[in-house]
Amino acid sequence: MIRYSSTILAGIISALLFSTCMSPTDPDTPRRRITDPSRYFLRTIDLNGSEYDAGYDVVQLEDGGFIVTGRTWMQHTGSKDVLLLRTDAEGHTLWIKTYGGVYEDEGYSVATTTDGGFIITGFTESYATGMYDIYLIKTDAQGNQEWSKSFGGSGYDYGQKVIECANGDFVVVGYSQLSSGGNWSATILRTDRSGNPIWSRDFVDRGERNFGASITELDDGGFVVTGSIDVATEGNSALWLFKLPANGGDLLWEHIINGGNGRSGKYVVHTTNGGYAAAGDSYENADPEGKGTRRNSSILFVITDATGDLQTQSLLYDNASVTGLTVTPDGGYVLSGYTDPFNPDGSDMLLLRLDAQGALLWHEIIGGGRMDRAFGVDNTLDGGFIITGKSQSYGRGDEDIILLKTDAGGQFEE
Repeated sequence: MIRYSSTILAGIISALLFSTCMSPTDPDTPRRRITDPSRYFLRTIDLNGSEYDAGYDVVQLEDGGFIVTGRTWMQHTGSKDVLLLRTDAEGHTLWIKTYGGVYEDEGYSVATTTDGGFIITGFTESYATGMYDIYLIKTDAQGNQEWSKSFGGSGYDYGQKVIECANGDFVVVGYSQLSSGGNWSATILRTDRSGNPIWSRDFVDRGERNFGASITELDDGGFVVTGSIDVATEGNSALWLFKLPANGGDLLWEHIINGGNGRSGKYVVHTTNGGYAAAGDSYENADPEGKGTRRNSSILFVITDATGDLQTQSLLYDNASVTGLTVTPDGGYVLSGYTDPFNPDGSDMLLLRLDAQGALLWHEIIGGGRMDRAFGVDNTLDGGFIITGKSQSYGRGDEDIILLKTDAGGQFEE
């Protein structure tokens, strides 16, 4: 009989609980072989057999590794916690941290901070004064929590995107239901570097439903925000783009871009010529059989000048939803998303590459026989791209975190 020491057994158990595995791509999706395949990979991270793991945002770090935030199922509480996952340059797990209480808590956005740590936003039910509150968590470089704050009213409040300002403050954009069963409003919150609120702004005077989704800081200290807003005269939503001063005061300008049966703004970035690019979804009713039950959405991409005036707009991909946007070193863009957004049992991951004018250069679809969805994308130091999301096709649980690194052409090794 082979006997193991308690130390060896603990190591084996730890490896089983927090393991990563290399998974093959869909055999029906042929891919060329690439140089140095260890640099390009598809990995899934299964945390203790959890059924509800997902990566919502990913950032490459200066040392070549990656930081991911999202959610993981906690067996001892029977609920989800915020997840922070650190990997090396090849996607191998270095450490995993979780934050939250006995109820539902998720992380939607992560950013590096100038002190070498991380800032996360999402929502918390565990520490909410109402239903859900905006959750803001600051950690050190090893993911150890330095402080956490929650902000909200009696309804639902969500933090969608967090950035660190040039002076070290933090700004969160999201949306709130200011009272249980009430209207929805975009919310923007500015805190100091310790998480103490400086100002907050809600748009309760702008109709029954408006949402904040993404924010970027400007050289003058102000912010450009995108989201969606109801267009009362047309009975649907529109992409909303506006500029807010550094003190959270009155809007300096705003633009509403509508069309189809509704639109939403989900991501905004600076263009290299001083304007802005925003990505969102454009909704249509596709009903070829006349049953009134089938919906559709397309990925919407717009470019504006420095004052938000529309320059170009296009629908990039049909029957898909966008989940990430970043500017590439050459001034173009890369977007993540997933296909078949209204199918609860399907979807494949989607990666799209655009030139500086917003024209589609190429797209890649990655997925297996079950649901695979990309939720965040970033550039990598070697000119490729990193995607995170969730997968039912490649992992060992019902939903596992997926981490996919491609070369500059969207390819990765089988």
